[in-house]
Amino acid sequence: MNCIIIDDDSFQRHILSQYIEQTEQLNLVAEFDTATKSIGYLAKNPVDIIFLDVELPEMNGVEYLAEFKPSSDIILISSSEKYAIDGFNMSVTDYLLKPISFARFSRAISKIQSNKEQGNQHDNTTDFLFIKDKGIYHKVQFTDIIYIQSSSEYVMIHTKVKRIMLYSSMDGILKKLPAYFMRVHRSFIVNLNAIDRVNGNTVEINNQSISISKTYNLALMNSLGLKVSK
Repeated sequence: MNCIIIDDDSFQRHILSQYIEQTEQLNLVAEFDTATKSIGYLAKNPVDIIFLDVELPEMNGVEYLAEFKPSSDIILISSSEKYAIDGFNMSVTDYLLKPISFARFSRAISKIQSNKEQGNQHDNTTDFLFIKDKGIYHKVQFTDIIYIQSSSEYVMIHTKVKRIMLYSSMDGILKKLPAYFMRVHRSFIVNLNAIDRVNGNTVEINNQSISISKTYNLALMNSLGLKVSK
């Protein structure tokens, strides 16, 4: 699993990099001392895990998650417990307190592996979701979903014939979807197979124009096999 470290403390980055080196399943691909420096990198190079410090200059870890909502597993790191509730409200995978022991680090990685294994089992056996709306469970085929829009603490799932609201974060729903779904904006996930047109900084799906943010533009174009105009 490819991972990055975002921490302004060089000593803490060194400790985490050693832990990662000792963990066979992990591959450290980049380190950053601010969250803002990582944004461009992640747009071009999606990773499996982000080790994210809370106390950062320019933009703290919680603000970063609220603004960009990365789809990677997030292991939030802090010297204080006070951000734990904020972190888990944003669906972080784990919350580590400094100083971090290797045993505690390993438990966090085991949790991610277990979640991925369960997700793979789900992907191999089903091609649909059951979504509860107003007391009724609706079976929705993945292929019928054309895009998903965030709505406060809910997401609105759009098919060509209906809309269903689900209590979920965007990260939470994205983890349940096949690989042909991609986030193109902080508020939108699209089915790549449902895109009718790409027009500048928008995609058009079923006569609906959806903005593409700069953060996700390059990754989307690469997935569609399109060249980005300079």
